[in-house]
Amino acid sequence: MIQMVRLFFTAVLALVTAFAQSYKPGEAIEYRTSSETWEPGVFVREIPGGKQVLIRQKPSQFFPEGSERAYAIDEVRRPGAKPAKPPVMPTVTGTVAPPTGEGLLTREQVVSYAKSLMGPDPWGNPKRDAILLAIRDYVKERGTSFRYDLAFSNQMSAQGTMSVHINSAVDANHGKPPQPGDYMGVWLLRAANRGSTSVRTQGATTVVTRTDSQAESGRLTIQPGGSYVWEVLRGDPQDKWLRGTWRLAAPGERQPWEGGPALWLEKAKQGYDCMVRMSREPGWENWIEVGMGAARSPVEYGRRP
Repeated sequence: MIQMVRLFFTAVLALVTAFAQSYKPGEAIEYRTSSETWEPGVFVREIPGGKQVLIRQKPSQFFPEGSERAYAIDEVRRPGAKPAKPPVMPTVTGTVAPPTGEGLLTREQVVSYAKSLMGPDPWGNPKRDAILLAIRDYVKERGTSFRYDLAFSNQMSAQGTMSVHINSAVDANHGKPPQPGDYMGVWLLRAANRGSTSVRTQGATTVVTRTDSQAESGRLTIQPGGSYVWEVLRGDPQDKWLRGTWRLAAPGERQPWEGGPALWLEKAKQGYDCMVRMSREPGWENWIEVGMGAARSPVEYGRRP
């Protein structure tokens, strides 16, 4: 398993380096804001995954030395230059077609499809990296009816078709994907954590028991017309509430293993764009995660009143 993870990240690092080798830590760059303007910043480092780089933004009232934030590759450029393009990930052609049908993927479908796609020589397959991404993306597209566990990991590892992104995709895309309308309405936020879960198996049935946290913080209202109101701390006077607009996140703006719709709250906390994504982790369905950037860090969790 450790060797597989190393090989996966080696492939990803090669793609990142192809873009980022022209930038050096400390180099002056420009980053694109939510209002489509370009602001001066400093390049810090690449972020594993091939999609983002870490940038130190220009100084502000709250961050005199500038805060650090992840940006998509095409949101960064040299001063006055055209924005860079992200590296093109390889695609899989001439391979086994995905399972037909509709509905959530079962464990058996994912394992069988991965094996047929990779072939008898998983480590010698010249398309190995692209195939692993294709498996991940198919999980994102269809969603799963099962949760990630050791049994699934062992099955996938035994046939040489496991990657850390596939692990993440199984739980991040569990169950039916939400619709944009599912985000509308009021959410009570909790800054510390959602609570705790316990999982037990009864025959062929998995039972998840959840205990909610009581550490509530703010209140977020997402309105169908494209606006939001964020009461950052419960009980704040209305003149301190954040008010702005939201938009749907583009597929490339989410984490690479996350499918389904997500929203951007534009110019939200401390003036940053914050992402809202419906949790699909088993046991926490119908909760949202909201925080700065695609990684939603620091994260707050929200539930219905």
